[in-house]
Amino acid sequence: MKQDARYLVNKCKKCQKHTTLTHQPAEPLSVMLSPCPFSKWGMDIVGPFPLASEQRKFLLVAIDYFTKWVETEPLARITEGEVMKLIWENIICRFGSPRELISDNGQQFQGRMIQDWCVGLHIKQRFTSVSHPQANGQVEVTNRILVQGIKKRLDKVGGNWVEEFTSGHIGPHLEVPQGKALSPWYMEQKQ
Repeated sequence: MKQDARYLVNKCKKCQKHTTLTHQPAEPLSVMLSPCPFSKWGMDIVGPFPLASEQRKFLLVAIDYFTKWVETEPLARITEGEVMKLIWENIICRFGSPRELISDNGQQFQGRMIQDWCVGLHIKQRFTSVSHPQANGQVEVTNRILVQGIKKRLDKVGGNWVEEFTSGHIGPHLEVPQGKALSPWYMEQKQ
């Protein structure tokens, strides 16, 4: 089955066009450890993409550093309120309150409203340097995978990436990340 999948990917023109090309060896990164599932989340905004239904053109991405579980939300606007909504509905209500959130210095992550909200919930915020997004590497890697998947399917769905993205979103949950014995889906379901 793995050989069949590799064969199909090698024959897919979109897969070839939007794949990652590694021209130099990756530099070693320091590992950000998480003490337990769902305690440390990385967040970022990806886009803009072509305009989709309900004027959505951005994707808010959150990933748990322990299980590698991915939560996303297509957005029309990037606001503190939208970020807080994803944290509340997709993280806190499902997995409990995280101890730590890691994000860039965007206003939607470091505005007064979200900072006060996080303090009230005892969530520590950490911000990465604007010039060094690799500091939130887990999210950056996930973003790259999601963007490649969206680009590969855009023509097939007539540019409506939101619907196609939703149907193809389960992939990162079923793969077993390097260094882990179980998939994010299995770890989340057995919590």
